Amino acid sequence: MEENDVYNSQTQQQQLSYRQEQASRIASSFVSRDYNPHPWFRNQHVQTILGVFLRDECGYVTNLLETISTIVTKGLPRVVTDDNSESSSEYWDQRIRYETPDDDFFDVDYKYASSPEKAPLVIVVHGLESNSNSSLCLHMARAYVDQGMNVACINFRGCSGELNRTMKPYHAGFTDDLKQYLTILSEDDNNKINNGLYLSGFSLGANVVMKTLGELSLDAVEKYNIQGAAVSGAPFSLNYHWRCLIDDDFNRNVYANNLLKSMKKKVQYYTDTYCNGDTETTALNYWKAMNATTIPEMEEAMICPLFGFTDLFDYYDRSASLNEIEDIAVPLYVLNAQDDPFFRFSECPSTPPIIRFEQTPYGGHLGHLFHQIEQGDGSSRISSFAPIEMARFLNHVQENRSL
Repeated sequence: MEENDVYNSQTQQQQLSYRQEQASRIASSFVSRDYNPHPWFRNQHVQTILGVFLRDECGYVTNLLETISTIVTKGLPRVVTDDNSESSSEYWDQRIRYETPDDDFFDVDYKYASSPEKAPLVIVVHGLESNSNSSLCLHMARAYVDQGMNVACINFRGCSGELNRTMKPYHAGFTDDLKQYLTILSEDDNNKINNGLYLSGFSLGANVVMKTLGELSLDAVEKYNIQGAAVSGAPFSLNYHWRCLIDDDFNRNVYANNLLKSMKKKVQYYTDTYCNGDTETTALNYWKAMNATTIPEMEEAMICPLFGFTDLFDYYDRSASLNEIEDIAVPLYVLNAQDDPFFRFSECPSTPPIIRFEQTPYGGHLGHLFHQIEQGDGSSRISSFAPIEMARFLNHVQENRSL
């Protein structure tokens, strides 16, 4: 009996175990590179903040004086003026809008490799209130294209420069649009996924990617030809981390404020557009949302009522990717930092062998900047450390996948 016949005769659980055994071998054989940030720039908040404002300029340190000058002359003014340049980008080759069954939409931006017809496709999923123009999305796209892969960055509803048409935005466990997009790709006459499909994401987007893979389980491979995934700043369970956003003064006053401004604009838009300006609407808790000083308060006021969660903890429990990772069927690379200010390192979960879980001592939340490499090292600097490692992993899977 041939191998395919044996596989087809197995139960679904046996098939999953077989897929996971293969995927675990691929994940464990990946040789990661050490992250070596300059000692002067290892602080978790320096990494986190400048990861937004100076990723292009400060991914690497070869000349200390030049790096300091860049921070002073470019970084500080951008931080003060909150100029992260996420509103526009000329990088992407194409944008396609996809209509959803509930009369809303999401936009996907594409960047094509030099030989797009032969290239696998990587779907990038961004973080909370980010979009395809964020520096990290762009660096991830560059790293994947450099490995000969096409890239599709899916923008969550309301994040692509135009507010969505319904009172249903997105949240940490919202997998509907990604699954719809996977179905569209699988039915596409151009066969965009024939050369292999991969998922990648960061922060909230990392959770969405992992949750999607777990929910799809075997279908990820057999229906959508997903071969692997790579994520960074992955929360696994929001219950582990929400207190970091409340208890730490710096987190609450610096990080939460910018996110809350964007989310409050959406609350006002939903109230004005869909509730006739009624601030006493039961669709969401308008006053609690507009007076929110933390992300959890905003989530309880907006996300919970709009998506039918009974309370904040019901939302966190049902949105956690941790509940799904045992059913993932493809190799997964997770790159986190032990000093991430949004996570408690002591509460990081144990993960199955199918996940290659790297935790660097430094890097903050989605930073991994100021990596030290020697002059003439020859290492790629097409993007910063984390995107290159994720791209290396996906290329490793592509080269070792079962045909």
